[in-house]
Amino acid sequence: MSLQNLFSKFEENIRLTWADSQLKELREKDKSIQEDICSAFKNKGYPVIEFFQQGSYATQTCIKPLNEGDDYDIDVGVVIDADKAPDNPVEVKKNLKDVLIDRNLKNPKIKMPCVTAQYYKEGEKRFHLDYPIYIKSKNNFYLAIGKESSDEKIRKWEFGDPKGLIDWVNNKSSFLSEENYSQYKRLIKYMKRWRDYCITGTERKSIYSIALTVMIHEKYKSGISSDGDINDLESLRKTVSSILDSSYFKLIKYDNNNNPQYEVTVNLPVEPRRDIFNKHGKTLGTFLYNKLSMMQKNLDKASRESDLKKQCEILANDIFGKDFPVPEGYQQSLNRKFKEAGFIKSSQGA
Repeated sequence: MSLQNLFSKFEENIRLTWADSQLKELREKDKSIQEDICSAFKNKGYPVIEFFQQGSYATQTCIKPLNEGDDYDIDVGVVIDADKAPDNPVEVKKNLKDVLIDRNLKNPKIKMPCVTAQYYKEGEKRFHLDYPIYIKSKNNFYLAIGKESSDEKIRKWEFGDPKGLIDWVNNKSSFLSEENYSQYKRLIKYMKRWRDYCITGTERKSIYSIALTVMIHEKYKSGISSDGDINDLESLRKTVSSILDSSYFKLIKYDNNNNPQYEVTVNLPVEPRRDIFNKHGKTLGTFLYNKLSMMQKNLDKASRESDLKKQCEILANDIFGKDFPVPEGYQQSLNRKFKEAGFIKSSQGA
């Protein structure tokens, strides 16, 4: 079996689509909650025009949670008519929060860009729900911004292009072939699994899936030869190198030990074209740069290794975790290592 075949198996192991059987309960809950939102908003005088999926389900780049028992995410846009919407967007968000409270969801919260809640079953986390709310006027979308405690200057309907972002991620025109496009989508899933496996805590939560997606899209390097041979390891290795060499990372100073310190900036490719890391860029930049540098070193190491088994050991132990297949005879010791390491659970990103 070739290394590329093992990469294909790895992608199958982590891939998650909206139609998958394990999401049956989530699909049913989503439909039921949407019906309640429609009813509540209609009673308030601003009926829902449409719902649409956002995030990785809409771009076919969703992955399974790292550990069994971790919860699944859902990100659904709620759209109402601009002519019937209140001037204060937080008013609409409060109404959606009330719907989630009535559904006995755990700790519904109004965050700056959305309303969020956790669904538990038998005391276990099952789903994490995010509902951004938009108004639509002449095919333009405006996102409800603001928390319950936000000053009036903060509360606003902010112009954006959520569907344009989905189209941008899914656009095939910037790729040389269907094979390149499919490889790019696989790289996004690989990078998400790397993040979930190699990074924990608040840093992991701050390395947003959309930021990884934008960087991979803009800096993608092909791993397909002129003869049509596909090499995901080579593509990922060159793409990570291109990201590190890009303008995303700006050298801002050296610390007391003469180590370089970085700021990271990744802008949305569509309106409002804001910096995805606008709140964390200065504190996260050096951390992310160093983590990506370590990833690149391990990818280089795997690329230089001529023994397939040893390549897989590097990829599984140092980059992707136990979902990367390893030739027979090593799997048992690999699983034992994870258990002994005390492997920290982290929630899935989208």
